[in-house]
Amino acid sequence: MTFDTLIMKIITGKAPCVVGLDIGGHELPESFSAGADASENIRAFNRAVIDAVCGLVPAISVNIPALLPYGVSVISDAISYAKEKELFTIADAKCSGDTASSPAEAELYFTTLGADCVTVSPYFGAAGLAPFFEKAADENKSVFVLSRSDAGSPQDFQELMAGLRTVYRAVCEKAAMWGDKRTGDMGYSDIGVMLGGVDNKTIAELRRTYKKMLFLLTGYDGEKVSAHDLTGAFDMRGLGGLVYVTRPITAPSGEGDFGERVKAAAEKVCRDLRLCF
Repeated sequence: MTFDTLIMKIITGKAPCVVGLDIGGHELPESFSAGADASENIRAFNRAVIDAVCGLVPAISVNIPALLPYGVSVISDAISYAKEKELFTIADAKCSGDTASSPAEAELYFTTLGADCVTVSPYFGAAGLAPFFEKAADENKSVFVLSRSDAGSPQDFQELMAGLRTVYRAVCEKAAMWGDKRTGDMGYSDIGVMLGGVDNKTIAELRRTYKKMLFLLTGYDGEKVSAHDLTGAFDMRGLGGLVYVTRPITAPSGEGDFGERVKAAAEKVCRDLRLCF
C-alpha cells in the first residue's frame, strides 16, 4: 500500500490515528501474562489490540526494537495479522544502515515481512536510505524519515544549527527533495517525516512549507499533548497528519474485558482527533 491508500482510509471515516504496538512481556496485562511463553503472550496481546481497533483506525505501527527480543515471528505475526484486517502497516525500525546493510534491511521489512511502510533514520546519509526508497518505489510502498523525536534528548543533535536552520528542519528539506518525484494521486509524497516534540505553531509552519509531505506525529497522550496541539499538521482538507498513539489505547485503565476497554479507549482518541481535523 502507498500513502494514497492510507489517506483514502482516513477520508472514508477512520481517524488519522496510528496505533503503536510496543509493549513487551514485562508490561503485559495480567490476562496476557499467565502463559510460560512470553512470545506467545505478546502475540496474543497484539492480536487482541488489532481486533479492537481495526474498525476505528487506518494503521498499525510495530515497534521493531521493542518486540525483537521476543523473536521475528512475533513481529511478522503482528504485521500479517494487521494486513488481514486491512490495516496499513508500519515497521517502526528507524533503520540507519550503511550502503552495505540497507539493501538487506529494506528486503527484510518490505518484502519478507510485508510492511507497507518503514521508518528510517537519515544520519548515514542519502546513500544509506536509497535502498529503502528504491524498494518502496518498486513495491508501491512508503517511507517515513525520522526528523525530530519527542523522546530522549533531541537537543543533543536534532536541535543543533545546520546553517540557518536546525538539523531536524534540514532533514525535512532533504525528505521533501527525495520525495518530490513520488507524489501520489492525493497530493502527498510517499516519503514523509516523523515529528515529535514540536509546538503547533512550528508544525503549521512546516505544513505551509512542505505541502506534499505527510507528518507522522509522535508524543500524543491525550493530556499533555492533545489533538489541539497538532492541528497545524493538517491541510484545508483535513489531511497531511497522522498521529501515533500507543499507551492511551494499548494500556487502557479500568476493569473488565481487555478488548472492550481498548476499543473504548480508541474511540475516545478518535473522537478527539476528529473534532480537531
